Amino acid sequence: MQNQAMPAREAGGAQLAQRFCRCALSFSRPRQVDMDLLVGFGAHPVLVRIREGRVTAAEVPAVPLPSCDVSLRASEQAWTQFWQAVPHAGWHDIFALSKRGELSIDGNLQPLMAHLQFVKDLLASAREARA
Repeated sequence: MQNQAMPAREAGGAQLAQRFCRCALSFSRPRQVDMDLLVGFGAHPVLVRIREGRVTAAEVPAVPLPSCDVSLRASEQAWTQFWQAVPHAGWHDIFALSKRGELSIDGNLQPLMAHLQFVKDLLASAREARA
């Protein structure tokens, strides 16, 4: 007997990944950022390639996952809360999500910390528009 809730959860993560891909592809800043960032939306990863401050690719990677500089993985609920137009306290920042245990940060922290504002702005680019 199959659980009917599972496809809905998978669809939610896939929709979040697609939303992020659409927003990320138009993101750029005049900075010298070169890194590969893996962002996980539940079980749905997105590999973001950033070259010279511009997102050159944002796509669902093939299995097995390619290498990346740093990965940020959170549940679908965490990304949904993070992407509210004005997120509640504790859901507003990647470090707040990490402190709550909702987001894991893995890999080489040097490029993340060196380009922290860039990464934060990139992740927030998918937030709902303020009314």
